[in-house]
Amino acid sequence: MRMRRAVLCLLISVIDASALSPAAAPPHDPDEGTLASGVPRIPEPMVYDLVRPLGAEKGELEINSLFVRPFRQSAPLEWAPEIEYTFARGYGVEFELPMEGAAMESWKAALQGTLGLTHSQKTIHGWQALSERWRHEDHWKADLLYLAGTRWNRRWSTFTMLGPRMEAASSRRAWGAVWNQSVFFHQSKKLNIGFESNWSSPAARTGAWMAVPQVTWRRSRYNLQFGAGSRLAERRVRAVAVWRISREF
Repeated sequence: MRMRRAVLCLLISVIDASALSPAAAPPHDPDEGTLASGVPRIPEPMVYDLVRPLGAEKGELEINSLFVRPFRQSAPLEWAPEIEYTFARGYGVEFELPMEGAAMESWKAALQGTLGLTHSQKTIHGWQALSERWRHEDHWKADLLYLAGTRWNRRWSTFTMLGPRMEAASSRRAWGAVWNQSVFFHQSKKLNIGFESNWSSPAARTGAWMAVPQVTWRRSRYNLQFGAGSRLAERRVRAVAVWRISREF
């Protein structure tokens, strides 16, 4: 009898633990204005985006492109088509081709993993390794970032990306840092309002900074993020319009 009770108690505890795990989260609502397929359902940053959201299910596929348009006539449109795929639950890979006008400027690849949930499943942790190499010059960089997203309540969430950068240009190598901070207000299932700040310290070249208020709108598996803000690059501050269009499969 004691053995049966012990087995029954163990079975109940396993069932309870399964109910609290990310795998047992409610199914993803394709019309919800968040991009994560499970808890804690936090929008992706627009400028420095993720390789699918942390905790994404195996087999998720996304095609998207970021567009940056400086508010000056001589500046070309900057855009970056990319493809993202999760080859295992919580782990994804990304390939990207940054462009200026019709010219491809560099190659970029990223690998991302999920570490787990804390704070009563309100905070999710992960990491991202990213490398970029330029086509027409001796220049490359690599980032290794710690990722943390928190859903504070029904309306507010934050996402932090922070880590070192290794950069080499013209046989010079140096270390820097990257910090991307986003705050989101969940207006409705289809609409989120956010603010993203992206900062990188000098490494082999000068540092950069961008601040972009943004809106995320979603319908079915299509997502549109758009905003306008300021960018500091090459010691000049420029106003820019930024938008990202994506399709999930």
